[in-house]
Amino acid sequence: MAAPKGTDEHRKRLRAALLRRRWRSYAKRLRSWGDDEPMPISHKDLWRKIKRETKGKTPSEEIAILARYLSDWPEFKGPYQEMRKKYERRIEELKKVEHVLSSGARGHVDPFSVRKRGLAEVALVGLPNSGKTSVFHTLTGAEAEIADYPYTTLKPNVGMFSLGGFEFEIVDLPAVPDGPIDTLSYATGLKEAVLNANLLGLVLDATGDAGLQLAVIGDRLGEIGATAEFSADVAAGEPSPSVKGAIVFVTKLDLDGEREVEPVRTLLPRARVFGHPLDRSQLRGVGEALCLFLDRIVVVARDPDSRDEPMAFAVRTGSTVHDLAREIHGDLAGHAKRGKVWGTSAKFPGQEVGLEHELAPGDTVEILTR
Repeated sequence: MAAPKGTDEHRKRLRAALLRRRWRSYAKRLRSWGDDEPMPISHKDLWRKIKRETKGKTPSEEIAILARYLSDWPEFKGPYQEMRKKYERRIEELKKVEHVLSSGARGHVDPFSVRKRGLAEVALVGLPNSGKTSVFHTLTGAEAEIADYPYTTLKPNVGMFSLGGFEFEIVDLPAVPDGPIDTLSYATGLKEAVLNANLLGLVLDATGDAGLQLAVIGDRLGEIGATAEFSADVAAGEPSPSVKGAIVFVTKLDLDGEREVEPVRTLLPRARVFGHPLDRSQLRGVGEALCLFLDRIVVVARDPDSRDEPMAFAVRTGSTVHDLAREIHGDLAGHAKRGKVWGTSAKFPGQEVGLEHELAPGDTVEILTR
């Protein structure tokens, strides 16, 4: 029996009929894209479908695919329209990258040419959507676009990873592809950037097959003419600039509480492996791991006449108290008389030592001038 017009029941039935018509209309559009599903797919499935189609594509190819989808986008609001805005921003970013890459041939600034700063330049290398930019942001604090679709980074992000008295330059490179590297529009720049870096940070996605990711990254590095070496001792014994000392970051551990870094440590027993998200206490460990490849150790200097926080310094292996004073400031080295040391190189905490006392990793030192 029909409900009287104007009643709540009548309005509910009209709304239900309207929604049924919209669903049928949307289902027809989806079938025109090649789907045989009788009902429209969810926004998550639609996102996965677009992700599959754009994977490994050049910027111009990805623009064409996204434009095709946006030309017949679902009318529904909520997550569908949020996705639409995301892909519209993605197209604008891809157009900028296309302009940068094409202008490079006309003598403009090459975005892959990075001036080295700090103790060393560390290039982050990983497959699409592996979480490189999240690692970059954690280490440097620099803002960079982070998204849940691949090839978000299409030109390098550059920032400084500072640990008090020393710092590293971190370069978040565009992703290496599943297939041959020469299929990328930015292949030449990517090759030069990897070879120019002093060290590598390999980024693995914990939600994927770590062994497969390592194999693909190894193949792409081989095409570039570089090799990742996880042992600082072996890297030091290889004078070739193509052999790059490397540490490993395992990302997306927060997406599933059961995911761990141990499987990667089993695959790479000589590597320093760090889970991401990183907390502040782990940042020091990252710096120390990078210093091993540079034949440096990290020690902490504390000013005996100040309440300021102690500051970490990276000094050459075998450095003395006097070498640390020079690292801090030339005037301090000129006035230094002796030191106090807490740590491995001291016989007991707070031992007074001479300026020629050799420091060990993790030592805390006070330099006395009187």
